Amino acid sequence: MTLSREEVAARYGAALFGYAQDNKVLDNVYDEMMELKKAVIATPQVISVLSDPILNSKDKKDFLTAIEKDFSEEVQGFLNLLLEYDRFAYLVDIIDQFAVLYDDKNKIASGTATTAVKLDDDQLKRLGDVFAKKYNLNAVRLENKVDPSILGGVILQVKDRVIDGSVKNKLKKIRAQIIDEN
Repeated sequence: MTLSREEVAARYGAALFGYAQDNKVLDNVYDEMMELKKAVIATPQVISVLSDPILNSKDKKDFLTAIEKDFSEEVQGFLNLLLEYDRFAYLVDIIDQFAVLYDDKNKIASGTATTAVKLDDDQLKRLGDVFAKKYNLNAVRLENKVDPSILGGVILQVKDRVIDGSVKNKLKKIRAQIIDEN
């Protein structure tokens, strides 16, 4: 039976999370995995080489050894496990699943702030901090999406919550109220 991409990511992400937590190195492993994700997204050939069925195991191992030298023992062991079980093609998905578990444990959420104009990092942080405080989270990481059609204000979407404070939405509500009164 072949596992789906999601099943592989869930299993390996959970295994890495549990292992890092048990060894009390969760924050360090998280930081290293986020750096690794950035690196493999910037250089996708790394995954191609390590998951190439034509290359022999020794060449792959030598290549991985060169890459992993700056990582902790835990991350090195995990990367070698992925190589041994031919799961490198799923690396980014596994890291994403691990990050979801890490964020849930630490009460961190990610979301999108849609605005008519671009927000700077400080504005995004303050907006995230207000949301985090309101919903009893430790932090909220926000990505800014610019949509001039909302005219002003902000539409905040974090997990399954959407707060629409856009001028466009307010005008729509006023319009509906005026139509209902007539």
